[in-house]
Amino acid sequence: MTADPREALIATVQAAYEAFARGDVDTALTFVSPDAELRPEGTSNATGRPVYRGHQGIRDYFEDVSRVWDGTLELEPVDYRAVAGSVVVFGRVRARPRGEPFETEAVWVWKLRDGLLTSGQVFSTRRAAIAAAQAG
Repeated sequence: MTADPREALIATVQAAYEAFARGDVDTALTFVSPDAELRPEGTSNATGRPVYRGHQGIRDYFEDVSRVWDGTLELEPVDYRAVAGSVVVFGRVRARPRGEPFETEAVWVWKLRDGLLTSGQVFSTRRAAIAAAQAG
Protein backbone atom coordinates (compact mmCIF):
# COMPACT_ATOMS: atom_id res chain seq x y z
CA MET A 1 0.00 0.00 0.00
CA THR A 2 1.41 3.43 -0.94
CA ALA A 3 1.38 6.48 1.29
CA ASP A 4 -1.09 9.25 0.56
CA PRO A 5 0.81 11.86 -1.53
CA ARG A 6 -1.13 14.60 0.23
CA GLU A 7 0.56 13.60 3.49
CA ALA A 8 3.98 14.13 1.89
CA LEU A 9 2.96 17.61 0.73
CA ILE A 10 1.71 18.52 4.20
CA ALA A 11 4.85 17.09 5.84
CA THR A 12 7.03 19.32 3.65
CA VAL A 13 5.05 22.43 4.53
CA GLN A 14 5.05 21.54 8.24
CA ALA A 15 8.82 21.09 8.18
CA ALA A 16 9.25 24.49 6.55
CA TYR A 17 7.09 26.10 9.28
CA GLU A 18 9.16 24.41 11.96
CA ALA A 19 12.38 25.77 10.42
CA PHE A 20 10.83 29.26 10.23
CA ALA A 21 9.81 29.08 13.89
CA ARG A 22 13.44 28.33 14.82
CA GLY A 23 14.73 31.09 12.52
CA ASP A 24 16.67 28.40 10.66
CA VAL A 25 16.89 29.76 7.12
CA ASP A 26 19.33 27.09 5.92
CA THR A 27 16.97 24.27 6.88
CA ALA A 28 13.97 26.16 5.49
CA LEU A 29 15.74 26.45 2.13
CA THR A 30 16.03 22.66 1.88
CA PHE A 31 12.25 22.65 1.33
CA VAL A 32 12.23 25.53 -1.18
CA SER A 33 12.75 25.37 -4.93
CA PRO A 34 15.55 27.66 -6.19
CA ASP A 35 12.98 29.50 -8.35
CA ALA A 36 10.32 29.86 -5.63
CA GLU A 37 8.30 33.00 -5.07
CA LEU A 38 6.94 34.13 -1.71
CA ARG A 39 4.26 36.82 -1.36
CA PRO A 40 3.88 37.54 2.37
CA GLU A 41 1.05 40.06 2.73
CA GLY A 42 1.96 41.59 6.09
CA THR A 43 5.71 41.79 5.64
CA SER A 44 5.26 42.97 2.05
CA ASN A 45 2.97 45.78 3.20
CA ALA A 46 5.59 46.86 5.73
CA THR A 47 8.56 46.68 3.35
CA GLY A 48 6.98 47.62 0.03
CA ARG A 49 8.48 44.45 -1.43
CA PRO A 50 5.59 42.42 -2.92
CA VAL A 51 7.56 39.29 -3.79
CA TYR A 52 10.66 37.46 -2.58
CA ARG A 53 12.24 35.32 -5.33
CA GLY A 54 14.58 32.37 -5.08
CA HIS A 55 16.78 31.31 -2.21
CA GLN A 56 18.30 34.77 -1.83
CA GLY A 57 14.81 36.22 -1.68
CA ILE A 58 13.92 33.83 1.14
CA ARG A 59 17.07 34.89 2.99
CA ASP A 60 16.03 38.52 2.48
CA TYR A 61 12.56 37.66 3.79
CA PHE A 62 14.01 36.22 7.02
CA GLU A 63 16.05 39.41 7.46
CA ASP A 64 13.01 41.61 6.79
CA VAL A 65 10.91 39.61 9.27
CA SER A 66 13.52 40.18 11.95
CA ARG A 67 13.69 43.90 11.20
CA VAL A 68 10.00 44.67 10.55
CA TRP A 69 8.55 42.56 13.34
CA ASP A 70 11.35 43.16 15.86
CA GLY A 71 11.97 39.40 15.88
CA THR A 72 8.50 38.74 17.31
CA LEU A 73 6.65 37.21 14.33
CA GLU A 74 5.03 33.91 15.34
CA LEU A 75 3.11 31.75 12.89
CA GLU A 76 0.57 29.35 14.32
CA PRO A 77 -0.59 26.89 11.67
CA VAL A 78 -3.76 25.15 12.85
CA ASP A 79 -5.13 23.19 9.90
CA TYR A 80 -3.36 21.87 6.79
CA ARG A 81 -5.27 20.82 3.68
CA ALA A 82 -3.61 19.40 0.58
CA VAL A 83 -5.34 19.85 -2.76
CA ALA A 84 -3.93 19.26 -6.26
CA GLY A 85 -0.24 19.91 -5.60
CA SER A 86 -0.95 22.68 -3.11
CA VAL A 87 -1.28 22.97 0.63
CA VAL A 88 -3.61 25.50 2.23
CA VAL A 89 -2.78 26.32 5.83
CA PHE A 90 -5.22 28.03 8.16
CA GLY A 91 -3.89 29.63 11.30
CA ARG A 92 -2.92 32.77 13.16
CA VAL A 93 -0.10 35.28 13.18
CA ARG A 94 1.18 37.05 16.29
CA ALA A 95 3.70 39.87 16.45
CA ARG A 96 4.70 42.93 18.45
CA PRO A 97 5.76 45.54 15.91
CA ARG A 98 6.98 48.63 17.74
CA GLY A 99 5.96 46.90 21.00
CA GLU A 100 2.26 46.85 20.10
CA PRO A 101 0.68 43.36 20.30
CA PHE A 102 -0.86 42.23 17.05
CA GLU A 103 -2.77 39.04 16.27
CA THR A 104 -4.76 38.07 13.19
CA GLU A 105 -6.10 35.16 11.21
CA ALA A 106 -3.93 34.05 8.32
CA VAL A 107 -4.27 31.72 5.37
CA TRP A 108 -1.18 30.51 3.54
CA VAL A 109 -1.40 28.91 0.10
CA TRP A 110 1.67 26.87 -0.90
CA LYS A 111 2.31 25.25 -4.27
CA LEU A 112 4.77 22.41 -4.53
CA ARG A 113 6.62 20.70 -7.38
CA ASP A 114 8.91 17.70 -7.05
CA GLY A 115 8.58 17.84 -3.27
CA LEU A 116 9.67 21.49 -2.96
CA LEU A 117 7.80 24.71 -2.29
CA THR A 118 7.56 26.73 -5.50
CA SER A 119 5.29 29.52 -4.36
CA GLY A 120 3.67 30.79 -1.23
CA GLN A 121 1.14 33.50 -0.70
CA VAL A 122 -0.13 34.80 2.61
CA PHE A 123 -3.59 36.25 3.14
CA SER A 124 -4.98 37.99 6.20
CA THR A 125 -8.38 36.28 5.94
CA ARG A 126 -10.04 33.23 4.44
CA ARG A 127 -12.16 35.58 2.37
CA ALA A 128 -9.05 37.18 0.82
CA ALA A 129 -7.56 33.77 0.03
CA ILE A 130 -10.78 32.58 -1.61
CA ALA A 131 -11.11 35.82 -3.60
CA ALA A 132 -7.54 35.46 -4.87
CA ALA A 133 -8.12 31.82 -5.79
CA GLN A 134 -11.30 32.72 -7.66
CA ALA A 135 -9.48 35.51 -9.51
CA GLY A 136 -7.10 32.93 -10.89
